[in-house]
Amino acid sequence: MLSLLGLGLLAGGMLFFAAVAAPLVFSRLPAPVGGPFIRAMFPWLYGYCLICAGMSALGYALRRRLGAALVPGFVALATLWAWLWLMPRLDAWRLAGDTAAFAHGHRVSTWVYGLELAAVLALLLREGARASRRG
Repeated sequence: MLSLLGLGLLAGGMLFFAAVAAPLVFSRLPAPVGGPFIRAMFPWLYGYCLICAGMSALGYALRRRLGAALVPGFVALATLWAWLWLMPRLDAWRLAGDTAAFAHGHRVSTWVYGLELAAVLALLLREGARASRRG
């Protein structure tokens, strides 16, 4: 159950950030306030995603479902890459006023996050179908 708990928490947290938190911040706060506020959320989001993905991957590994463990493992690696490599570059491009590089980096981060979320949701749906066949 550790695998499903981690996977469900991961999907829920990622969906909440993308569908509620980010749109709310950017629709209700002026850009000079919203930008720093959303940037302050990223370490929390990334830490949460790492914990949930790690919990899920560990749960799958303990049950010897290594194929399924690849999805949260991918999410953990992609999250680390975004946190430790991409985010510092986005911040540097933003501070330097390099809007083209920042826009490109932001598109990349959005695509990576979307791929992570799609993979997590696909695995969650597969697990639901698997449980309904057994049940």
